[in-house]
Amino acid sequence: MTFDFLCGTIIFMSFTEDFSAYENCVPPGVRLPKIEIEARHYDRLELDRKTSNYDFLRALCLDGVKEKKIDKKKNSKAYYARVRTELKILKELGFIDYILLNWDILHFCQESDIPTGPGRGSAAGSLVLFLIGVTQVDPIKYDLFFERFVSKSRAKKIEKDGVTFLDGSLLADVDNDIAYERRTEVIEYIKRKHPDRTCKILTLNTLSGKLCIKECGKIVGIYSEQEVNEVSDTIPKKYGKVLPLTQARRESEQFREWVDDNEEVFDVARKLEGLNKNTGVHPSGIAISHYKLDEICPLQQTNDGELVSGYDMNWIAELMVKFDILGLRTLSVIYDVCKQLDFDMDTVSLEDKNIYKNLREDFRHSQGLFQIEAFTNFNVCKKVGPKNLEQLSAVVAIARPGALEFTDRYVEYAKSGESQSVNEFFNDILEYTGGIPLYQEQLMQMAVKVGFTLDEAEQLRRIIGKKKVSEMPKWKNKIEKKIKDNNLSEEIGDVLWRVAEDSANYSFNKSHSIAYATLAAWTTYLKFNYPREFFLSLLKMTKFEPAPHEEISKITTELPFFGIELLPPDLGRSDMDFKIEDGNIRYGLNSIKGVSQKTLQALKDFRESDKPTKYDIFISAKQAGINIGVLSALIQAGALNAYKVKRARLALEAQSFNLLTDREKRNFIQLAERFNYDVLKTIDSATKGQLLADDNRRLMSDSRFETFKKKYSKYKEIWEKNRIYEDFANWFFEKKLLGYSYSVKLKSVFSDDKPLMNSYEVEAAENNERVYMVGVVEDCFKRQSRNGNRYAKLDISDELGFVNGILLDTARQKKLTEYLEENDNKLPKKENVVYIEGRKGDGTIFLDKISIYDDKIYMKLSDLK
Repeated sequence: MTFDFLCGTIIFMSFTEDFSAYENCVPPGVRLPKIEIEARHYDRLELDRKTSNYDFLRALCLDGVKEKKIDKKKNSKAYYARVRTELKILKELGFIDYILLNWDILHFCQESDIPTGPGRGSAAGSLVLFLIGVTQVDPIKYDLFFERFVSKSRAKKIEKDGVTFLDGSLLADVDNDIAYERRTEVIEYIKRKHPDRTCKILTLNTLSGKLCIKECGKIVGIYSEQEVNEVSDTIPKKYGKVLPLTQARRESEQFREWVDDNEEVFDVARKLEGLNKNTGVHPSGIAISHYKLDEICPLQQTNDGELVSGYDMNWIAELMVKFDILGLRTLSVIYDVCKQLDFDMDTVSLEDKNIYKNLREDFRHSQGLFQIEAFTNFNVCKKVGPKNLEQLSAVVAIARPGALEFTDRYVEYAKSGESQSVNEFFNDILEYTGGIPLYQEQLMQMAVKVGFTLDEAEQLRRIIGKKKVSEMPKWKNKIEKKIKDNNLSEEIGDVLWRVAEDSANYSFNKSHSIAYATLAAWTTYLKFNYPREFFLSLLKMTKFEPAPHEEISKITTELPFFGIELLPPDLGRSDMDFKIEDGNIRYGLNSIKGVSQKTLQALKDFRESDKPTKYDIFISAKQAGINIGVLSALIQAGALNAYKVKRARLALEAQSFNLLTDREKRNFIQLAERFNYDVLKTIDSATKGQLLADDNRRLMSDSRFETFKKKYSKYKEIWEKNRIYEDFANWFFEKKLLGYSYSVKLKSVFSDDKPLMNSYEVEAAENNERVYMVGVVEDCFKRQSRNGNRYAKLDISDELGFVNGILLDTARQKKLTEYLEENDNKLPKKENVVYIEGRKGDGTIFLDKISIYDDKIYMKLSDLK
């Protein structure tokens, strides 16, 4: 090296000559983990223990052929030919052990009675996976392609020193849905099978353009939160994704105008956009390595001590096998319902028209229906009115941002049966989706029809779908040549290319769509045939939801329409979890807010103590370790209604009794019958000096009462405030602690000279009809429409359902502005109880008036501060 003192820098000459290349730094690809097959599996299949893994997989397939009675099918030869082809390709590509790794995990689930899904992603296109029980979707029946799952052209096998490696970025993916609450068991099994070789996968979260504009707008541009929110709302989405800032500037006139006046903010935001923000853990990904983890990958630990890779998912795919083990609550619900009924879902034909009838005739109740219950999916399903599994699959495929624009076109086809032709040559392929190339598999079929192989068709789909710009001109030329070679019209080639380009933004994987439509059909069958058991399972699963009481609230809005009542919690009758009781469902004690898992055993001991009087209840609760907050929650939720005392007063009695000394409690119990077990009356008499204790001294001296009163007065203040609005207090406590109200309907609390409507009546109202309702704010936010009008959107619920309303500024009326000016620039908040009135519109209410019911109900001492 030489030193350049004039420049003050050090110039390194021939720097790399000081180093030598490090050989074998990383393996050339993914080496599959060693698969160990238990001896009993060879014995069951009558195979020699030295049988190759290929022959073992082949034997599993033959076993599946017998079990599924493939030989009885009229087209059995198609199955035999397909499975031979798939096995041959899997062997050629070195994928046999990968398939067996998946079989091993799913077989463990089946033997352990752990529910698994019918399939997810392109794996449902494999007949081999269907025959060995990894998936439950027949790919031949639904015209699904193996090549969509495994493509010879894009898979890559590398041989080095006699060892086979695979290109991880091109390795086939088998994603598995597992019952949510038992996912941990599956992961523990994988760890046992592959010790020191499994870990969770790191994720890198980046700064979005929208977030950068908001934060830079506040810091660099010194704008308010409200102002930057309005600016960020002008950044458009395309196919459900927010556009990058540079593209957003080109495509949104409103955003461009703002950027032109705020170039500095935009420049800083652009530099930050896409940078790593923080790390996380992949929610379902598990990596399995052939080598010990510390030999191939940096590692870190979560707070729970779980190992996480130091590389993100893309790099992990180059070194290890990645499995997606996704916990799905729907599977737990299906399994639990079937267990209650001793019922086998395999006995249900997915061709049963009665399943789909429930999704057509006056379809209103979507709670718990897989891939249907979300607002957008529900609306698509309601419009389509699917008649079979294929149409239900189309609902799953259409109810996504990219494909939503085809809803009306598909609805027209579903109702009339008339398909719109893009070209007569392709009618047989596109006819069953109304002429819409809805599925990626349809594009592949179109390519095959003009002369390409299925493997080539998958290449076309992948190149167009991944928008590989450098490859696209080559494929356009290939299509033109193929059309010419096969003497087809140029128009056919043009249609194929146009469909390939356009459908890349919205077409869906049919294998995945059929698999998830199967789950949707199963949940539909169970809900409408066995609603009591179905809703019970949904309620039991709410404890695993991020917001359990919100889910309970949604479920209870549907129960009346199925003739089911959710009975309130009762210390004498309730179990820890929800249960069926006399044709209805009894609320589970462990779902009362404030009753933590830690106190469940104490509560169980307390329940079993069989103490009938109020005082016995208070003492037993204390002995069982149940604090006064939990006991108050139980009282306020109505769990002690058997004592025929108003809840607010009973809570005050419990709180007062808790403040007594042991001496005072002992004497209160002795005086119980004299004062009819009334704590407050006993205290009143004791403070007047009228009562002597068992030691012949005053039961409560003046100084002692002053000490007692310091804490008691706060509890009494809560009682005095709440008893003014007794009905509303009961509604409030039930809603807050249980997620629903069983003793009083919200609209009955309010008196108004206009007739109040419930959400069901609002939904049934005609457009332009005046509506009046009282409900709870579930969500409220302010936005700006594309034409520049500001609006606030409110989602409001009551006991029967949900409605949404809009407070809108237009050129003629400034409803939102007027409301904000009258209310200190504040909108209603989540959980506010509001009175609304307005004009019914198409799917919404155009609001004229919002009043917040602000008489506060107090739950605990901190509320008084």
